Parts: sequence; structure tokens; C-alpha cells
Amino acid sequence: MEDLLFSVKTIFPLLMIMAVGFLSRRLSWIDDHSTRKINACVFKIFLPLLIVFNLVDMHIETSIDWKTLLFGFVGSLSCFGILFLITPLFAKERKDRGVFIQGFCRSNYAIFGIPLVAMMYPENNAIASLMVAVVVPVFNVMATIALMIYGTEKRSSPWQIVKGVLLNPLILATAAGFLIWGLKIPLPEIIEKPLRQMGSISTPLALFCLGATLDFSKARANGRLLTLSVLGKLVFVPFVYLGIAVLMGIRDVSLATLIAVFASPVSVSSFPMAQQMGGNDDLAGGQVVFTTAFSIVTVFCWVYLLKMLGFIG
Repeated sequence: MEDLLFSVKTIFPLLMIMAVGFLSRRLSWIDDHSTRKINACVFKIFLPLLIVFNLVDMHIETSIDWKTLLFGFVGSLSCFGILFLITPLFAKERKDRGVFIQGFCRSNYAIFGIPLVAMMYPENNAIASLMVAVVVPVFNVMATIALMIYGTEKRSSPWQIVKGVLLNPLILATAAGFLIWGLKIPLPEIIEKPLRQMGSISTPLALFCLGATLDFSKARANGRLLTLSVLGKLVFVPFVYLGIAVLMGIRDVSLATLIAVFASPVSVSSFPMAQQMGGNDDLAGGQVVFTTAFSIVTVFCWVYLLKMLGFIG
């Protein structure tokens, strides 16, 4: 019963906030344009501030968990590599392939994953912020490469890819957080307090917007590939990588961070990216919607199972 209660306390707040966003959109209290604008603020202002202060608040004696960070990097990269090899077996249409690859491998780590770890370990989640610098570049670069290879429109140059990664607000925030933490740069309270308050609203606001973006009409005629994507992203990928992590002895907040990396739904940004680069945007939109909706159940199951087995506490 304790394990079940832990899982409910972890997932229910996420579900509730997303549900409020979903209902607000259905009741026309917020529209697509407003959601996109708020999401832009979350990515460029609030979430970066949260990451900065998560890193700043690390105890100076805290040792960096290189094992978990390396696992996140190698695991994410290998997932893309495997999908590049096997996707032609499942997706015959060229425009489906890049979308299918990113649907399996590209997690909504920043919006869904970091809040998930924060719910489970509110006082000790610096590793979740550090993981941003590891997996976000992998997700962005590999998804771009997949869509460049199989897309039909606007192809990015290698320099544009590198520039996009280096100027990503989450990467810049990670660098800033490390700099302030490492150099022990003092922040005046009159500046630090409002910045912390802005960072603290990133989690509920991001989840609210995620709920508001859900549109179940995007499934259409992509049933087979959509089903494979959802099962792969939420069941097969976490089963493989979390299983390996457990066998390697990764536990507690580090394992929770890997749940966030490998079991989170598909990144919301995968839809406009597929649209821009000539991929199957209907499939991409369906992946975002259905992995987000079903992840509430599957993530609950992963948390409950690993908690019950004593791997997270």
C-alpha cells in the first residue's frame, strides 16, 4: 500500500495540472496561439531559471553522478542508432521514417521529466537538472538528423544544428548554473528572490500548457505506426533501458531521473519540427498526444514497479 500511495502521489499532481490545461483549452479559456506563447516563456525564461537554481542549490560536497549521466547519454544515443537501423522495416513511406525514429527516442524530458523527478525527490534532484546538458543535445541533434535524412523540406546545415544546440535556453541555463555554483558567485537577495519565484512556476505552467496542447484528432490514418510508436516509447524502450540500469546498480533519484529520460512522452517540439522539415506531421502530432495521455498510466506503473521492488525509495 505504501508503494501504491507513493506512485499515486507522484503521478496524480501531474495528471491534475494537465487535466486543468486540457479543460481550459476545451472551454476556450485558452487557445492555440496563447498556449504557444506561454510555452515559449516556459522554455526561454521559467524552466531555465529552475535549472539554474537546482544546480546552484547543490551542496558543494555533492559528487556528480557520472555513471548515471553517462548512461543517459549512451542510452539515448544508442536508442537513436538502433531505430535508424530498424525503422525501414516498419515505415515504408519516406516521410514517416524520421518521425517514427524521433517518436521512439525523443522524450519530453524538460517539460514532463524534470517535474516527475521533482515530485519524487523534492529536496534532492540536482541530477535531473544535470541530465539536461546530456540528453537534450542528443535528442535535438539526432532528431534533426533523422528528419534531415528522411524529410522533404527545409534542411538544416550542420552549423545550424550546432548553433541550435548551443543556444538552446536549457543548455545555456545549465552552463550558467554550473558557473554560479562552481565559482560560488553570490546573488543579491533582491535579485535572487524574484528569479527563484519565476523558476518555481515553471513546473505547473509547463504541465498546464502540455495538457492544453492535447488534440486527439491528430491520429487519423496513421494507426499502425502510431500504435508501434506509443508502445515503443512508453513500454519497450523503458523496459530495456531501465532494466539495464537496474542491473548496473543505479538506484533512487538516479533511477528516477532515468525513468524521466526513457519513459517520458514524446517531446512536444517534435510536431512543429516534423512539420517544418517535411515529415509526416499528422503522425508526429498523434505521437505527442497519445504518448502524453498514456504516459500517465505507464509512468505510474514504472514508478510503482520499481518502488515495489525496492529500487527507488
